Amino acid sequence: MWCSNMKQCVDSNAYVASFPFGQCMEWYTMSTCPPENCSGYCTCSHCLEQPGCGWCTDPSNTGKGKCIEGSYKGPVKMPSQAPTGNFYPQPLLNSSMCLEDSRYNWSFIHCPACQCNGHSKCINQSICEKCENLTTGKHCETCISGFYGDPTNGGKCQPCKCNGHASLCNTNTGKCFCTTKGVKGDECQLCEVENRYQGNPLKGTCYYTLLIDYQFTFSLSQEDDRYYTAINFVATPDEQNRDLDMFINASKNFNLNITWAASFSAGTQAGEEMPVVSKTNIKEYKDSFSNEKFDFRNHPNITFFVYVSNFTWPIKIQIAFSQHSNFMDLVQFFVTFFSCFLSLLLVAAVVWKIKQSCWASRRREQLLREMQQMASRPFASVNVRLGNR
Repeated sequence: MWCSNMKQCVDSNAYVASFPFGQCMEWYTMSTCPPENCSGYCTCSHCLEQPGCGWCTDPSNTGKGKCIEGSYKGPVKMPSQAPTGNFYPQPLLNSSMCLEDSRYNWSFIHCPACQCNGHSKCINQSICEKCENLTTGKHCETCISGFYGDPTNGGKCQPCKCNGHASLCNTNTGKCFCTTKGVKGDECQLCEVENRYQGNPLKGTCYYTLLIDYQFTFSLSQEDDRYYTAINFVATPDEQNRDLDMFINASKNFNLNITWAASFSAGTQAGEEMPVVSKTNIKEYKDSFSNEKFDFRNHPNITFFVYVSNFTWPIKIQIAFSQHSNFMDLVQFFVTFFSCFLSLLLVAAVVWKIKQSCWASRRREQLLREMQQMASRPFASVNVRLGNR
């Protein structure tokens, strides 16, 4: 926040500490602090918004100029040295030019019609003909895609510096939009080690470390993921005498490349990688890597690299590596079989016993109901008539 009466810029969170007695009586907030004098403004529109500032346009007819202290009468020619006890801005180079050279135009109320920031000449006095010097926009005020900088008032644009991991960056700050998941930093120079990514993006790339016998799901659906077009994985077998199985699928098509190397260390790039698989425009892939073919025993640190690329945002990716036995242990088979068989017999016996108990209980209840019904019947009577003979 900028405190106008104190002429001081402070973080908004530090306001109380900076002005404990409420010294700041007028302020406004912005992303950056305003310049201390007129010369800090690079465009005519921003310059004329400030009281006591005017725009001196050079004769190139490209909108280029300089913001100078002055009034509607013209720029103020500053003394070479400010008198003691008073504050005067330092002398500005263009003030005398704007005063003495008729080719320079002074604007204090309205900006000149042509505003191309020195990167194009105007047609019809106000329309930039063709932006040059890697600039674009109505007034050639921004850098083209792949370049960054502040091209206003003759500023230059420079290529994005992303170490080969991005082709686009923020046109103002130069922060790269890294295209490989796990690569981070303003220049894509770091790996997200806190999220299990390792490698060296300055010499290669970053990889996500997969655990054997686990399935991993990557959902790249957030707004921050929109620039990602690639993700890389590494997996190292846990056992030397078992094959390594893998599968991968995704919600959208992708390109797949799998390589292997004898070793891989975090923070360094892998050694010579040898290709294994190369597929394009697929959604699913399964494979098995033989421990004999790749000689797991003599390569205890063998590492497989999986490169998933050329996909579009958003996407969901599932991947897993697993190892299983090549033959079945007969002893283990029979032990398991008979254990299951005896368990089934035991379960059957328990179920039969429960069934018998339930049947006997229901039979007793039925007999009891019959006896109750018989007992509730009224006694019958018989009349016998005896006649005389």
